[in-house]
Amino acid sequence: MNSILSTAVAYASPAVSLFSANSAYQSSTSKIVHLIRHAEGTHNLNEEESKLPLHFDAKLTEKGVNQCNELAKRTKDLNVEAIVVSPLSRTLDTAILSFPHLYGDSKNKKTVPFIAHEEWRETVNFLCDARRPTSVLQQQYPHICFNNLMNDEDDPIWAHYESIFGDYSAHLSKRESDDPISLYNRANSAWKVLLNRPEKNIALVGHSAFFMHMFTPLFEELNGVVKYEDASVAELMNSRFDNCELRSVKVDLHTG
Repeated sequence: MNSILSTAVAYASPAVSLFSANSAYQSSTSKIVHLIRHAEGTHNLNEEESKLPLHFDAKLTEKGVNQCNELAKRTKDLNVEAIVVSPLSRTLDTAILSFPHLYGDSKNKKTVPFIAHEEWRETVNFLCDARRPTSVLQQQYPHICFNNLMNDEDDPIWAHYESIFGDYSAHLSKRESDDPISLYNRANSAWKVLLNRPEKNIALVGHSAFFMHMFTPLFEELNGVVKYEDASVAELMNSRFDNCELRSVKVDLHTG
């Protein structure tokens, strides 16, 4: 089974330590990570309607596009070296619109890698959380790297839970969010994606529920995905992300 869908026993220790971005802490493996929740999507307008096929792989609203344009005024000062992004449309578009100065053809301007990773997806519960085929994403987003999805043309996480619960009409309740051990292991895999990259300053465009499961977990099994190393970062991460909100932290392997 794909590691991001593992149902094995959860890891015994935290994946990462989080510090305030301006912390004096430094190591050869520490990084600055700018966590960004996607801008407003169509599924954010009505919780019940978000479960319908109309919002499959939900797209940005006009307000969401404007939120990205506002954020783009600030991102030029971040000096990011890579952008890791969930392969859902709302995060891909948020990444491109929020970092327009870094996206495109490297022959014409300075760019950085934009890399899609399945591990950083939203918790897969409803059709708004399902993704489109890899080949379709490659065609629409030619300057984003989808190599990490190449083993799965279709959505492997949705397919996994559909095999358990049935299609969207057969099961209208939560799917992955009721599978805390698998979520815990996916969260650990997600942090490894960032920590294994060579860059020291990375932007991450993701989702509020997946962030919540790591930073303010509801399930006992998810306690310890991260360890807060100072009171300031604990306070920063102790609330739900708004649409297109950016929070910067320092991240390192947990060695305790």
